[in-house]
Amino acid sequence: MMKSNSNKVAHFNGISFALLFFAVASAFVIPFITVGGIFSMVDVKKMQIPVYFAYFDWIPAVFLFVLGVGLAIQSKNKSQSSQKLRVNTQRKGALLLGLGLLFAGTWGMNFFIILGASFIIGSWLLRLDSLTIHVASLTVILLSLVLVNLDVPFKYKYFVFDVQVDGVAKLLAFVGFNGYYSIFPWVALFISGLAVGKGVLRPRGFFPPTSFIALFIIVLGYMTNIYCIDLYAQMDSFSAKFLYPFDQFLYQPSFVLINIGMGWLIINFLNHLFEIIGERAWIPLIKDLATSKLTVLFLIYLMGSLFMMGFAYSGTIVIGFAHPYLLSTFLILALSAIFWSILFWKRKVNKNAPLEWLIKYISSKDNSGK
Repeated sequence: MMKSNSNKVAHFNGISFALLFFAVASAFVIPFITVGGIFSMVDVKKMQIPVYFAYFDWIPAVFLFVLGVGLAIQSKNKSQSSQKLRVNTQRKGALLLGLGLLFAGTWGMNFFIILGASFIIGSWLLRLDSLTIHVASLTVILLSLVLVNLDVPFKYKYFVFDVQVDGVAKLLAFVGFNGYYSIFPWVALFISGLAVGKGVLRPRGFFPPTSFIALFIIVLGYMTNIYCIDLYAQMDSFSAKFLYPFDQFLYQPSFVLINIGMGWLIINFLNHLFEIIGERAWIPLIKDLATSKLTVLFLIYLMGSLFMMGFAYSGTIVIGFAHPYLLSTFLILALSAIFWSILFWKRKVNKNAPLEWLIKYISSKDNSGK
């Protein structure tokens, strides 16, 4: 019995750490690498250097996967009715979707659109078993490939559908391929995390049996990319020699499959790691900040965007990689200030961080954020 309780605690600690780590990492990657990289990075000595921002796409991809795992764990909580969880998840998704649409003109806020869409879609899948949800994820991956082959347009920046001018193809693009973090295929990552969380996640060593499934999915993604290269063409590679899959752009189905496998391996590793670590004095702090992951994501992204705007001139982004000490100082100060502000808010104002408080306020029947 003691061993079972230890496994359960380790299970939640590992997931909490993953949620916090990938929320912070995604919040920095999106403004500094993805948004800045799409335009290009300027070095004061080497002039303009293209940035292969796709190298870092695995970070927000794994974050979506871990969020799906977290929602599945919530669904296993017997103290909360499944109907209430479904409604609350839908309202959370609607708020995040609305927040993303409100700032849709800011490129990186597109990620909040996919977050909202993922929670809304995931809420309807909560009643299904793990295998059925895995099939749903695979369906999204295959459907995204089919639609692209039908010449459905894809745009990096979020666009609005014009009913009077645009046709069916543009409508499909508006719904499924709108923005860099489009619903197809990114939502498949969240759905797969939901499916994995519905299964067995208890720590069983650094490489439990499910890790073999994860490795198989990674290999499947690799083979899929080879097939796509033969069918279409080789996509641009990085000038530096990184390990696969970080040395090239991947086709959509390959990217999703590889990141599903990576996310699954990371979750299994962290579960066992935190079983070994056990309870430490800093664990409650990790849990506290992990429950504030959406506020952390939003605030860090906001500060990162303001930092980027401060280095914008002549329509080109100049980011701190040209000034590494300045960038490092900013990152440390920004992260420390945001963590301190959130903890201060939770101690003095409300037990929930601002964005989580707003979600709970909207979700609660009595409109009480307490």
